Amino acid sequence: MESLLTPEWAPNIHPLIVHFPIALLVTAALANFVSLFFQEKWWDETKSTILYVAGALFAGVTYYSGTIAADTVFLPAEAQSVLSEHSDWAEYLLWFFVIYALLRIAFHWFDLFEKKAFRIIAFITVLPGLFMVFETAEYGGKMVYGYGAGTGQLLQQEEPATSEGTDSTATVPSSFITKENGDWTWEVNSNSVSDLITNFHWVNGSLQALKPTIISSGNRLLQLQASGQANLFVTHQSYQNIQVDYYLNLDDLYGEIELIHHLQDANNYDFVSLNSDGIIRQGRIQSGETTIFEEGTYKTDGLLFLRVVADETHFRGYINREMKVHGHGDAPKSGNVGLKLQGQGSVLISKIEMNQL
Repeated sequence: MESLLTPEWAPNIHPLIVHFPIALLVTAALANFVSLFFQEKWWDETKSTILYVAGALFAGVTYYSGTIAADTVFLPAEAQSVLSEHSDWAEYLLWFFVIYALLRIAFHWFDLFEKKAFRIIAFITVLPGLFMVFETAEYGGKMVYGYGAGTGQLLQQEEPATSEGTDSTATVPSSFITKENGDWTWEVNSNSVSDLITNFHWVNGSLQALKPTIISSGNRLLQLQASGQANLFVTHQSYQNIQVDYYLNLDDLYGEIELIHHLQDANNYDFVSLNSDGIIRQGRIQSGETTIFEEGTYKTDGLLFLRVVADETHFRGYINREMKVHGHGDAPKSGNVGLKLQGQGSVLISKIEMNQL
C-alpha cells in the first residue's frame, strides 16, 4: 500500500506525512494557549481536544512509517546515533500525546474544563510534549539536512569501495591502521596474517586452525578456513557504541559466521550471524542462552558489504546497503569486536572497518 502512495523519487512515505502531526500538535497548543485569554465563543477546549486527538493519531501513523523508513535508508557512521535519538524521541512523543489525548477526553467526561484554573494546568501539562516535538524534529532534520538521509534518490548510489591491489615490489605497510580516537581500518595486504596475530586474540579455537592465507584474485584477500570447530577471535580493545563494516565473501562457507560485538566472554556477547542457508539473525548470547532480536534472509553472491551497528538499545544489520535486521534490547556493556566461524569451507576477507559512534 505504501508503495502506491510513494512517488518514485521518494525513498518512503515518511517524509510526506511527517509534518502533519507537527502542524496539528503545535496548532492545538497555540490555539489552546490563545483561548485562555478569550471567551469560549472563539475557541474552546473541545476544539483543542479534537486537534490533540488528531495529532496523536497522525503521530502514531508517522511513527510507524518512520520505523519502516529506517530500514530503507543507508546512513554514514556519524548519523547512526542521530537516527537512534530521532527514533527514541519519536516514541516518547507518541506515548505522551496518546496519554494526553486520552486524559483530555476523560477531563471532558468529568466536566473538569469548567474551571479556568484546571484549563491552565492542562495547558502547562502539554508543554513537555512540545519539547518532544522539537527534539524529534531537530534530530530528523539533522539526518536529512546534515547527513542527507533519504535524499538524492534519483542519483545512482555508489557501490561500496573495495580494496585495490598492492604493488608486490613496493614496501608494504601494516594493513591494520588505528586512528587517534581508537577507530581502525583493516584492509588486507600481504602483511595481514601478521596483523591478525598482533591485533586480535582467540576466545575459542586458534590461529593455526584458521590456516590464514593471503590470496590474490584481482585484490588481496585473507582466506580463513572453517574446520568444524568454533573459532572465535576478537580485538584486544573494548568499545561501546560502534559501527563495523565487513567486506566478506561467504560463497565457500558451509556453516555460519557471526559478526561479534560487545563480547564479555565466550558465553556473553551480541552478534549478527549469517549461515549458508541464507538466514541472517541478530541477537544476544547471555550466560550461554541465545536470544534472537530479529531474523531475515539474504543471498550469498560474491563479495558482500556487511554493516553492524550497535547504538545503545538499537541494533541494526545491513547487507549491501540494505537493512536486513533491526532489533532492540538492553544497552550492553562495552566489549570486544570480532568474528566467529563454525562449519566447513572458507571465508574471504577484503576489509574490516570499525568506527565508534
